[in-house]
Amino acid sequence: MENFTRWHLIFAGIENVWLRVLVLFLAIAALYFSWHGIKVIPSRNKRALLFALRALATALFVMLLLQPHIEQKDVLKLKNKIVCLADNSESMTLKGGDTGITRFQLVKNFFHDNASFIEELENTFDVDYLSFSDAIREISFNGLKNDLALDGANTDIVQTLKLLKKRYEGKSVKGYLVFSDGADTTELPSSLDKGEIISKLAKDLAAPIFTFSPAGNMETRDIAISAVSYDSFTFVRSPWKADVVVKVHGYKDLRLPVTLKQGNDIISSKVLDTGNESELHIDLSFTPQTTGTFLYTVSLPIQPHEAINENNQVSFLVKVVRDKIRVMHVCGRPSWDVRFLRRVLKSDPNIDLISFFILRTPTDVSEARNDELSLIPFPVDELFTQALNSFDLVIFQNFDYRPYETAFFRFSHYLTNLRRFVTEQGGGFMMIGGDISFSQGGYDGTPLDEILPVSLNTGKDTIDPTRLKAVLTHDGQKHPVTALDANSERNAAIWKDLPELDGCNVITEMKPDSLSLATYPIKGNPTLVSVRDTGRGRCMAITTDSLWRWNFLSIGKGGSNRHYIKFWQNSIKWLIKDPTLNPIHVIVNKETFLPGEEVPIRIDAVGGNYQPLDGVQLDIDITNEFSGKSTFTAKGVTGADGQYRFTIRHDTEGYYIIKVTGKRENDEIGQDHTVFAIALKNKEFQDTSIRRDILAKIAEISGGKYFELPVKNIGEKISIENPAIVKLVGKRQISLWDNGYIFMAILAIVSAEWWLRKRGGLS
Repeated sequence: MENFTRWHLIFAGIENVWLRVLVLFLAIAALYFSWHGIKVIPSRNKRALLFALRALATALFVMLLLQPHIEQKDVLKLKNKIVCLADNSESMTLKGGDTGITRFQLVKNFFHDNASFIEELENTFDVDYLSFSDAIREISFNGLKNDLALDGANTDIVQTLKLLKKRYEGKSVKGYLVFSDGADTTELPSSLDKGEIISKLAKDLAAPIFTFSPAGNMETRDIAISAVSYDSFTFVRSPWKADVVVKVHGYKDLRLPVTLKQGNDIISSKVLDTGNESELHIDLSFTPQTTGTFLYTVSLPIQPHEAINENNQVSFLVKVVRDKIRVMHVCGRPSWDVRFLRRVLKSDPNIDLISFFILRTPTDVSEARNDELSLIPFPVDELFTQALNSFDLVIFQNFDYRPYETAFFRFSHYLTNLRRFVTEQGGGFMMIGGDISFSQGGYDGTPLDEILPVSLNTGKDTIDPTRLKAVLTHDGQKHPVTALDANSERNAAIWKDLPELDGCNVITEMKPDSLSLATYPIKGNPTLVSVRDTGRGRCMAITTDSLWRWNFLSIGKGGSNRHYIKFWQNSIKWLIKDPTLNPIHVIVNKETFLPGEEVPIRIDAVGGNYQPLDGVQLDIDITNEFSGKSTFTAKGVTGADGQYRFTIRHDTEGYYIIKVTGKRENDEIGQDHTVFAIALKNKEFQDTSIRRDILAKIAEISGGKYFELPVKNIGEKISIENPAIVKLVGKRQISLWDNGYIFMAILAIVSAEWWLRKRGGLS
């Protein structure tokens, strides 16, 4: 900056130019006629003196009319601005290929190799140094060269351009020098075109932008999962798919196994042939079998000499919920029990029922062709191979499979599929009694015998037609299937008041790990309702085909069928592991937290009537999902609102599983778990490519130039305008006419001129 003074003569009396011209013309005309009037004076000296006095008087009169001033201006000469921006995101720490040089080292080398150019810039311009990633920060030149922290977790070019426009609005910026790898990590809504937005903002800066990026030999050797597109919300037993984008830099012709894991279990995998491609897409899919929030991880094997290992896997949480409960109901023959159960299932809007009545089997003799019969064949193969895994629950009600055990059908093969559906896929299975069910249906020794809660024996199992009431067992008093009322005493009274049943299948042997919830009070107390957890799924056995009496007779006596409906609702919820039956719920208000951020956790405990349950003793354990190491353990007790709240903090990134077990009076009442993540939202290493296209576009749109580092003698390759710019810091005006001496001079001149004229004998 430089201070100096400027002087200007201004006329304040008559501002109109033409009026000024007229005044000068009249003054000249007056002098002209005055000269002609004094020619008669014989003395040349007198004529000259008289004309001089008149000319001076005329000049003073003109001065009075024009009112001249001298204006003094103090001005400051300013420098135009140049802005140097250095990318300080973490991607600038990456080393290029086999060079061993980081991307930011090239930026430092530029300032060293072009020191004379930078010195000239600083002498000629006012140079600002800024760093940028997701925001811009002012730094010094020495800070840029020596101790700039490369810790930006994201690069937002759109936001950077917006901040530059706001920061330098109204300032004389003549050029921007931008040093970056162009790795923009921000995502905009699909309706917006990021390229167009960047181009518009670059043009709005109204100054050329000179961009510098690492050259081609600086590409990093890396294989990265740059993006995973998936639905964070899906339905149980419905196919779920993830679209994985893999970017390959510095490698060719690889065969990469891409795996999808749930926790530590591989649930899907494919082999990816990279060839010479730099970007590849692959779909991974599977069908979730249980509800809840689960952690999934897509991973790639680490290759030799990879610069970044962290981007070889991506983890995310998916919430699996139930849309509708899909139930397959297979009935051996029509009956009252079938009719009333189907009515309950069909009346529930949450149940999607597929029901089959076996009115004709392959062994039935028919003289007509199949296409001429109104009864379609039982679609065994389609149901128990293609469509089986789409169901949540399969019910066999008094169904004899043996007519289908032929050389053509081999129904025992489908029973194996059904066992696998329960044990491996987590499905539910229920068998309901009758004269062609259990051992009478030939199920002893079959794959279903392995998963049922009762042990079948053809020689010993019989049918007892005695009409008696069901008796609730000790386990049945606590189990959610037989909880027809939240109050245990009222529940016991309800079971005693239920109508009698028309006998049962007499099965006395129970599997060791099964529970008998109700028995039939005949010799040996055979089980009537029994349940069992089998592998991932659950099974139930009801050894009677007369539960319909709980509906029909209760209404006939003026009562209600609500207990009958409640029993079936409880049974279905338990078989499909409906989370509403779980008395313990762990709730975290969001899925992802920053390191050190407070994680609020709430545990709810409810009783059989779904009302808050106080005094529940809670065992809490939080473990790292991948390492399996416990990071937090505690005990708590629910209050009067049935809740227990606490907070934790974790600094280590990763996924954590919260497991809670609830006990009351030393009896376990339930368990629950959920998952949350501790993670920095760092996208810098998802795609390690250098986006030269973005930087070149910015330079082109703004009227600048794009360069690849390293570059020397930059002063010979770019030209920056530097027009003069001054700033007024003060001014004052000195009047040349507004004082008494002017008026006295006019009076003296006019008097002297009059006296001379009189002495010369002039008028």
